Amino acid sequence: MAEEDKNSSPLDEGTEIIAHTAQTAYATTAAVAAGGTAAGMAAGTALAGPLGTVIGALVSNKTVWKILVSIFLFCFLWMFIIANMIGIIFSYLGFANADSYANEAQSTQLTNIRDRVEEVLQQEDYKKEILKIINKKHKAVLKEIDQDKAEKYAGHELVVVDEYETKLKRNLGYYLAVLMMENEDNSTVFSFLGYANSLGIDMSTNLSSPYDSFFYEAAQTYNVPAALLIAMGKVESDFNPNVVSGAGASGIMQLMPSTAASLGVSNVFDPRENIMGGAKYVSQLIEQFKGYSNGLELAIAGYNAGPGAVMKYGYQIPPYAETQAYVKKVLGYVEIQQHQTSTSSSSAKDAQKSDADTEKLQTSYELLKESVEKHLDSFFDWSVTDERKGEATETIYCMEVNGKRGEIDRTTYEQILAQGGNAWQENRTVVSKKVEYTLALLLNAQITGGSGYQYKFVTNKTTFDIVIKLLEYLQKGVDAVKNALSTIFHWTDFVTGGSSGDSFVAGNIDASGDIITYDTVGKGVKKVVYFNQTEEPWKGMSYGSSTIGASGCGPTSMAIIISTLIGQTVTPQMTCAYSIANGEYVPGMGTSHSFPTNAAYHWGLTCERVGKDRMNYVVQSLKEGKMVVEICEAYTITGSGSGHFIVLTGVTRDGYITIADCASRERTGKVYSVETIKSYGRDLSEGAFWIVGKK
Repeated sequence: MAEEDKNSSPLDEGTEIIAHTAQTAYATTAAVAAGGTAAGMAAGTALAGPLGTVIGALVSNKTVWKILVSIFLFCFLWMFIIANMIGIIFSYLGFANADSYANEAQSTQLTNIRDRVEEVLQQEDYKKEILKIINKKHKAVLKEIDQDKAEKYAGHELVVVDEYETKLKRNLGYYLAVLMMENEDNSTVFSFLGYANSLGIDMSTNLSSPYDSFFYEAAQTYNVPAALLIAMGKVESDFNPNVVSGAGASGIMQLMPSTAASLGVSNVFDPRENIMGGAKYVSQLIEQFKGYSNGLELAIAGYNAGPGAVMKYGYQIPPYAETQAYVKKVLGYVEIQQHQTSTSSSSAKDAQKSDADTEKLQTSYELLKESVEKHLDSFFDWSVTDERKGEATETIYCMEVNGKRGEIDRTTYEQILAQGGNAWQENRTVVSKKVEYTLALLLNAQITGGSGYQYKFVTNKTTFDIVIKLLEYLQKGVDAVKNALSTIFHWTDFVTGGSSGDSFVAGNIDASGDIITYDTVGKGVKKVVYFNQTEEPWKGMSYGSSTIGASGCGPTSMAIIISTLIGQTVTPQMTCAYSIANGEYVPGMGTSHSFPTNAAYHWGLTCERVGKDRMNYVVQSLKEGKMVVEICEAYTITGSGSGHFIVLTGVTRDGYITIADCASRERTGKVYSVETIKSYGRDLSEGAFWIVGKK
């Protein structure tokens, strides 16, 4: 028996168990994809893990049915543990539930953003430029107040309660921090904070391999940066010349058979041939996209998704989660090599660090400035907050002029008295009129988080890879994990949900049945055919690589509209099938924004897409009997980190908007103000609303 380690602690043992669980999970998952024999071997390895003792005791009984039960129990427990891995890890870290983690994480992130904002504002030039932008908007709002006062309150004394002076200027850093946290995406926030990357790549990662000479040879041969080829080799195969993907891509650079043949690679498992072929392909892609400002990113994306996909999406990185993560990870490894090269000379190290810090701070300034400019219209508003009349006693000064009483100013009055002349004071009552305007600060004074968060289930490769990386940090200790949670991962990587607050006005609509009746004005729709994507039979039906329950809000919303307007049942399954057949489903992303228009036309309806600046038109269209699909921004109506399609069905007598939310009967039973519905919409150049009607 091996000697017991007297220095080990429960923390170390727990860390080791969790890390071993992740490693065996990864091995089992990979082996299952590779084939039955390997899967059996990996399962055997897994039996040696934390569950090994339990499973071993069960299978030691020779009774056949007990063995079968044991295998079933093992599989069930194993899947349960893997699926709930995030919750298990965070419970181990001491978080009582997902709400406690999300609240702490958001508070930490806000503190970090605020510190960085304050650091930017300490640079006088940066602060002046940002205040110049805000002041321009502030003056424009004051001008609007002056114009309104001149038109409606001539003769009144103007009083302005200016929250720019009383609130924003006094706590500028905090308000701008909340602005960025509430409005910017994860990658922008990480760039603003100056973190190297958001993919969990350790900057000390060793990127050397036995094939470095081949990478440098290929780089010289095809005039491609060696750092780029090395980074792609790391991401593609971790420098394993024998790896084969499920799709058939082989070798270090993961060449598909047809691609390898076109590049003249006869043996994809020969490291030199494979690397040379990959470099040749990369050089072709760089040449193809060199005319674009983001040409390098497009070349990398083209290597992963194919150049056709890049062109299809307007010479942008395709909206595939795998491809977007691939591009970021490759560039992250390129950055590591640049970092390691730049710090290799000890004599220049301090100067380089200083230059790097200055460059990062400038990047933070540019991102903060861009955020302020982008959201400037949401800074201020104004309204009349008081109008009053009053009486006041006024002192006037008089003298006799040609036998008549005349009014003079105080200076003249005092001069006359000093010269012995005749002058006097009088008091009189005057009526004063004042109008008070408030120039209100609209920026949130605190993060609008909530409750109802849940830990994510490990149901896809992206989430699984995040868990594996988290467990690697866990092996270094709890402090390393908690530091990584703030500097490497984003809090939304681990949780879903979160309430959006009481943004509705009332709730008196019966949404329990499949036909919902609304009391709307004008020709507005009165009865709506309702489908709920989270309920059977739709919930578990497939939608591309996902399900209708998980990703089918767009097709389900259109099923509601189409069925209601044409008077025939068109189910979510039918609209999802149309989406797939028409290429409207984007793996890992959901439904394309082109889908509502195409689906409407397919079922004989009209469709017009408009932006948030045309809310009056949206309301009028609802009153005319049309229905509207809205794409909502993340963390709005659902409170989750994903966007969501809803249906606007009509307008009430009080001017509120009725909706049909295909993911919630409860939200469907509420009515919402026009401003709330507007605030939910995404800020898209082509618009967040699709107005659908009969021909």
